[in-house]
Amino acid sequence: MIGATQGAGCFGAAYEFLFNTSYQLKKAGLRGRVPLTYVTAEPFLGHFGIGGLPGGEKLLRLFLKKEGIEAVTGVAMEEIAPGKLRLADGRNLPYAYAMIVPPFTGQEVVRSVPGLADESGFVPVRDTYQSRGFPDIYAVGVAAAVKVPWTAAIPVGVPKTGFPTEVQARVAAANIAAQIRGEEPAAHKEFGAIPAVCVMDAGNNGVLILADRMLPPRKFGVMIPGPQSHAAKVMFEKYFLWKTRHGYVRLP
Repeated sequence: MIGATQGAGCFGAAYEFLFNTSYQLKKAGLRGRVPLTYVTAEPFLGHFGIGGLPGGEKLLRLFLKKEGIEAVTGVAMEEIAPGKLRLADGRNLPYAYAMIVPPFTGQEVVRSVPGLADESGFVPVRDTYQSRGFPDIYAVGVAAAVKVPWTAAIPVGVPKTGFPTEVQARVAAANIAAQIRGEEPAAHKEFGAIPAVCVMDAGNNGVLILADRMLPPRKFGVMIPGPQSHAAKVMFEKYFLWKTRHGYVRLP
């Protein structure tokens, strides 16, 4: 059983784990003996915490059908007990092995500062990534509170890792440098306006996800499946590890 619970902020990682698990089981000749179930708080497959993209639900359903994977969507999880996943609607789903993406939660050290964090422990920020209460404090990535254009009835987070965090960090770094020089922060970028750029690995397959905005409304958004996405993900991982090991931090 593989899935992502309510409040999870990176559903793409759950999909990657799901399809890579299926692929590795097939390579080992065990896929027919291991039923796979994907359980998610997403209201539909391919929501990804960003409201979905055109054709995304249909594409993910085709992927799951091809791999023989059952899906349970739009559910909250009550408890992960040994051998049993308890859902908030009263259902119990048995499992022999499970990987569940947990919710992002704020840190107590941040939550304990009066006026800094919201009730969940995340820092409300301006589009400069300065704290709304403390302009000399910055928060990006998983530390920042992000508003979404859907109701609380859809308990999904938004991806705050990878490319979005890099964009936020560049904005914050430029503004910190400006403040050190005695200038006003001039770099701005709302989270929802950050482009969506993601390569989702899926065993020997994959999906390239592109959109002009992270959150709707958007002018365009596409999901392009194919083995080229898997190859691109492998190449990027090797490149990223290489530049990190050698300290080439100025490379893109």
